Amino acid sequence: MTRTWLQFDAPSRLILAAIAFLFLVGLASIYVTDTAAIGGHDGPRNATRQLVYLCVGISAAMVVLRIGYRDLGRWSYAILALALLALIPLMMAKLTHSTFGGLIPERRHAYRWINLGLIDVQPSEFMKVAFIVALAWYLRFRRNYRRFGGLIRPLLAAAVPLALILRQPDLGTCTLLLPVLLIMLFMAGAQIRHLAVLVAIGLVTLPLTWTQMRNYQRSRIVAVLLQSDALRRAIVESPQRYSFLTDRRSAVEWKADSGYQLVASKTAIGSGGLAGFGWGRGPYVEHAFLPDRHNDLIFAVIAHQWGLVGAGAVLIAYACIAVGGAAIAARTTEPFGRMLAIGITSLLMVQTIINVGMTVGLMPITGMNLPFVSYGGSNLLSNFLAIGLLVSVAQHRPFLLSPKPFEFRQRQRRRSSVLVSAPRSRGHSTARAASITALTNGSMSGGSKRASRISSSINSLIRSLYRSLRWRSTNWG
Repeated sequence: MTRTWLQFDAPSRLILAAIAFLFLVGLASIYVTDTAAIGGHDGPRNATRQLVYLCVGISAAMVVLRIGYRDLGRWSYAILALALLALIPLMMAKLTHSTFGGLIPERRHAYRWINLGLIDVQPSEFMKVAFIVALAWYLRFRRNYRRFGGLIRPLLAAAVPLALILRQPDLGTCTLLLPVLLIMLFMAGAQIRHLAVLVAIGLVTLPLTWTQMRNYQRSRIVAVLLQSDALRRAIVESPQRYSFLTDRRSAVEWKADSGYQLVASKTAIGSGGLAGFGWGRGPYVEHAFLPDRHNDLIFAVIAHQWGLVGAGAVLIAYACIAVGGAAIAARTTEPFGRMLAIGITSLLMVQTIINVGMTVGLMPITGMNLPFVSYGGSNLLSNFLAIGLLVSVAQHRPFLLSPKPFEFRQRQRRRSSVLVSAPRSRGHSTARAASITALTNGSMSGGSKRASRISSSINSLIRSLYRSLRWRSTNWG
């Protein structure tokens, strides 16, 4: 079914309503952290900028809707190449420890942003969307990833941006892309045992990865483990045995050192109780006890103001986005569109799980924003680009005549697919059905034995499809 670029179906409306709610909650929380009596700025600076970022993000999403996801898919590899080129200057700045005249500023020993004057752009945020589009385009109509050797190419394609992002360093984005990659491969039909082997290889290489991490990265991971009283006592009693983790002093003073953000975040959430202190009220809102409370740890601010009720409402909104994305993917039979919907939904949900998980102390704090809630221009813009692609899949929902999507047969030949949009009115159904029948029969001519065997079944399939399609066009309008 094809809709105009400003017509939305039920799953799209559910997603857009959830995003509107999340943005308003985030904007209200950003505003109070700006205007707090102690620790706030002179006026709602970040809230005003977030509104500007919203306008830019909506405009970008509308451009994506206007173009359409299929046209963008044809340029997916070029878009991925441009995103990779944007990461190279950041790697060069890190290797040379140079800001190139302030073009690439250093913040917290990381080179993640490009200063464009009015705004700082974070290329890794746009790499996430470009990677998903390119991977979805690669996985369409392919069978080779059903074998273990066929997984090598997408893994190598993922290794290049991961290596560039890790050099910045940006551990949060790397931990986000890997689960999304595995989910897309699994949903595309990769064997579970093959994916399990990849996960096992990753687990085996963890000791090597641990030795290559920087001290502050290891301390964030250790801070999650040091929440255990038994582990802290063991480190104090046997410091040599646990020297690969941390030393005795860090285990004793972890609440004031590596675990300060984690403890402050959990305290802010727990002190909110059931209904919270109210908007703009509470010690963790009125005072700057919580670092990065307007972006990375904004979920703690929400729970502090509105308690379990407010935090639960936010999680329900994300569940609505997940349900809407899953509905769009389930209704889409075109392989690229389905894989794109799966990838974008997975991206947003994994990002949410990581952010909420690190806020409540289940994961290390890695600098992961909460989608549509946290402050940040690049993150908000990339999320709206992703939503624009997801809604575009829902608007242009063709059905596929041949070959069937995600059907793996050894004797299946590679044939070009015929994408046909649904008729917009009841009156065009008969004529369009006849034209499709003629088109299908024409594509089968030429002495193809396989086509001659299934010609009758294809014709009956077309008739049954259009009987249901006429009902859908009447009800979906």
